Amino acid sequence: MTDTSEVRPLEPRQLKWSARRKLRKARREGRTGLLAYAVIPSSNRNGYRYLRFVYVREGRRQLYAGSVDDRSVRWVDLPPGTHRLDFVVSGAGKEVALHREITLEPRQVLVSWCYTTYSVKPFDRHPRPNRWYIGVLDPPPREG
Repeated sequence: MTDTSEVRPLEPRQLKWSARRKLRKARREGRTGLLAYAVIPSSNRNGYRYLRFVYVREGRRQLYAGSVDDRSVRWVDLPPGTHRLDFVVSGAGKEVALHREITLEPRQVLVSWCYTTYSVKPFDRHPRPNRWYIGVLDPPPREG
């Protein structure tokens, strides 16, 4: 797998509906944590090399795992503080990882979603990168 990954700025309006709904609930409850999901296009070709899996890991702990069959949005409670996270796209027995150190304050939410790609050419020299959208959202202002 000759995939690469790139990080793009997170736009909360671009989140899918179910992610926005979970985000509103978490912010309303004042929770701190990770909201993650993946968009993994399925190939019409049958083959192991086209399978993609997306993971978010903290050390050996797997916080999120996504596949073509599982398009659900996941919430994971995280304590405030610094977290060393790996954002991984895996396929055909190989992994491409982004390493980030992220500090969360109380009531902040880390949002991470990935759009994976693959090349239909067996030995494509210029495959499109996997796109990660990662950002920390501050709590909404308190009313009153």
